[in-house]
Amino acid sequence: MDESAMEQSPVKRIPRMRTARKIVGEIKKLDPDSDVTEYCVRQIIKSGAVPVIWAGGKALVNLDAILELFGVGMEQPSEPEEPVVGGIRRVSVTQ
Repeated sequence: MDESAMEQSPVKRIPRMRTARKIVGEIKKLDPDSDVTEYCVRQIIKSGAVPVIWAGGKALVNLDAILELFGVGMEQPSEPEEPVVGGIRRVSVTQ
């Protein structure tokens, strides 16, 4: 195949799928002082903020999707409001 033809053909990049532990390892390679933990990555996976591929019980996530998410951030989840039951709500009384 001609070199110029190889340069023009679009090359698909394979997604870098990793487990939570390996994602943290990759982040630590890029930034040894990073405070990102496995727990943090697992919470992101659990929240549904990034697509996940399940291989049995193992969650595989695209490393680049996690890095992009860290670049733009996520909204802090708001605290759920107390449910109103039958139009009655709890009122705090101070004495």
